[in-house]
Amino acid sequence: MKFLKILSFSAIFTLSAHTYATVGGGQKIEVLGYQEKDKKLYVLRHYEDGRGRLPQLYYYLLNSKSPDKLIEVRSLYINPKTHKIDYDQDSSGFNKAIKKIKKNLTPLIVSNSKTVKIQRLKSHQNQISAWSDPSEKMTQYKTEYVVKSPSLQSKTHIAVHYTKAIKISQNYRVPKQNKRLVVVKYLGVPEETGYDVEDPVLLLPMKK
Repeated sequence: MKFLKILSFSAIFTLSAHTYATVGGGQKIEVLGYQEKDKKLYVLRHYEDGRGRLPQLYYYLLNSKSPDKLIEVRSLYINPKTHKIDYDQDSSGFNKAIKKIKKNLTPLIVSNSKTVKIQRLKSHQNQISAWSDPSEKMTQYKTEYVVKSPSLQSKTHIAVHYTKAIKISQNYRVPKQNKRLVVVKYLGVPEETGYDVEDPVLLLPMKK
């Protein structure tokens, strides 16, 4: 467990958006699948900013006390030469490790359900300097939201975005689990013409 770090997703987003994202690209979520034996649901965050950073692997541990906590995997990023975390190393070893993980995963079930919706809880906006011209202003939105279905609901998530739209781009049911995974998409990188950011959101049964 020493290579795993449990983070709230707002912390993960801050790390991803401000530490790794550079000019020229967004972030996409690839849903890898569900490992039934260990009750792990894996997702991969791809960075499309041209830097060449390795995708970040996460999983949800569905049989834990906090199944909707996203767990960041760090063991795959240890550089064999320096023995330190290195997100910019050659991708061959990482790709082999991901391929091995995928072999043990069950795909999630794609859903077209229209009953899964985003509910905005709180939102405010600020005027910030525009990327193209600091003398110009642009609107930055900060929105707290949950994703709900008639019987399932996520915890509260936070999106920092630069157009009003927040939408669901992927929607899945977890096999043999009363849970659902969706991917939420918004314009989260304001540089150049703007780039979309995706976040995974896990829905659990509502507490009665």
